[in-house]
Amino acid sequence: MLPWLLLLPGSARGLLARIVGLRWARIGSFDLAVPAAIAIVIGYAVPQLGRDVGGVPFGVTWIVATATIVVTLLVLPRRTRVAASAAAAGPSALGLTLIVGIVVSWILYDALYWSQTIHLYDLHVYLGSASRWLDGGQPYMTAAVTTWPTSAGVDFFLYPPPLLPVFAALSRLPEGLVAAGWVALLAACAYKSYRFLGLPRLWGVALLAFPPVAIGFESGNIASLTFLLFVASFRAGGTLVAEGLFKVQTAVPVLWLIRERRWRGILVGAAVLAAIVLLTLPLVGLDSWRAWWDGLGYRAASQTAVPALYGYSYAGVLPAAVFALLAVAFVGLALLFRGRTGLAALGLASIFASPSLWPQGFVFALPALLMLESGAAVLLLLGAGAFGPNMWLLFVGAWIAVVAARRLPSGSLHPMAGTDGPWPSPTAPRPARRPIPPTVKASAAGPVD
Repeated sequence: MLPWLLLLPGSARGLLARIVGLRWARIGSFDLAVPAAIAIVIGYAVPQLGRDVGGVPFGVTWIVATATIVVTLLVLPRRTRVAASAAAAGPSALGLTLIVGIVVSWILYDALYWSQTIHLYDLHVYLGSASRWLDGGQPYMTAAVTTWPTSAGVDFFLYPPPLLPVFAALSRLPEGLVAAGWVALLAACAYKSYRFLGLPRLWGVALLAFPPVAIGFESGNIASLTFLLFVASFRAGGTLVAEGLFKVQTAVPVLWLIRERRWRGILVGAAVLAAIVLLTLPLVGLDSWRAWWDGLGYRAASQTAVPALYGYSYAGVLPAAVFALLAVAFVGLALLFRGRTGLAALGLASIFASPSLWPQGFVFALPALLMLESGAAVLLLLGAGAFGPNMWLLFVGAWIAVVAARRLPSGSLHPMAGTDGPWPSPTAPRPARRPIPPTVKASAAGPVD
């Protein structure tokens, strides 16, 4: 997890930035990083190659679809091609192959997920438990369990009581209408999040297929909404406080508001949160709050008997004391950074601090990951880190981006080319193309933007 890298002096962070910037990986005008990224992405996708997509092997479908799209784009008139691939701003044939191949692999992987017989599990948990509460039953766990719930409808609510009336009302609407509307809402939240980060429209649409995000759509998980609140906080800090309505670990980035002395955002967010709690209290009652807290304890106890409940979290791998210590260490180290880097780092810390972690949680690595200078490096991680436990590559790569001296996005392959990075300044001039991109300086007090 490389937290010790955060203690490196400024000169070492600059060296790290030059290494991961990959400008050294060139022979003349030929960028070796691009074919290397293609090879690595293929290597990490190998476990998928034997699976069938609609009766056709994954590898065959991947190669044919990628080749067809790339050839089509290359033979289009230049003006049309530039408009169709604005995110890449006229990449080479190899660069175009890397981008298209990655997006196609995402779509095929998503198709495999949607081919399963169970869909929108998390949404049905929300609706089933809230409906149970509306009928006078208990939405929260009342004891530890030793087996996975037999269905989503009998699973238990994990969010605080103010959300119960919302899902209870939805549970009384036609199921198909609610399902379609909910997935559309999640997709809209994800797209808006990408736009808040400063990504162009085409990349905003392409990243809807990014497996950590698309798996959240398939399960109906609320992660896209919490991610929207997270990225919106750079302009409106109160949205970080509002995340407290969801999971405990989503409140970790609130520390950024304290670090940045954004007291107004804290006060506004706290006032809105308090108003929601008070308005819903007559509906849910104080006992629901006690039941929620107890339910979290029962959930933690259940994870020992049902390790699958941990998901990808290291809480299921490390001793409890070690996990807690590392989680606190990541949060503390993230607080060494200020500005947008600090906010992105706390998003990473919230990933590790999750006692139960699923693919959709890794979307919080995107802001930090996009701070890498090299577009090839960004694409390599987005491609190789898209499948299963490989998603931890996103976490590690994003921490490296945070630790390295920050440099502007460089090259035609970078999703944020032409900006000053995630959450671009609306007043910053368009970065000029230079042989060596500017490095953002750090003060003696710590890394800053």
